[in-house]
Amino acid sequence: MKLSVSELTENVKEELLCYENAEDIAKRWESEFLKWLKEHKGKHKDIVCTKDTLYLKIKDEDEIFEMADSYMDAIIEGNVKKYWETF
Repeated sequence: MKLSVSELTENVKEELLCYENAEDIAKRWESEFLKWLKEHKGKHKDIVCTKDTLYLKIKDEDEIFEMADSYMDAIIEGNVKKYWETF
């Protein structure tokens, strides 16, 4: 399945906002994700561009939850850099 970058971003941010006081974390994830996307566009097999829209291929909706949960774990553990290296 593939989701547009904007749809994926909104879904992950929505999941992050389920955590208490996570507004800044959701904004941080979005900013870091867009930076990651810019750096990996054309180099990563799961980034697909059709016409003017960027998509990210994911297995299923569970992957959205995993992105959010893993990011929260990375924040708590201080491993955000590793999160993006293995994203």
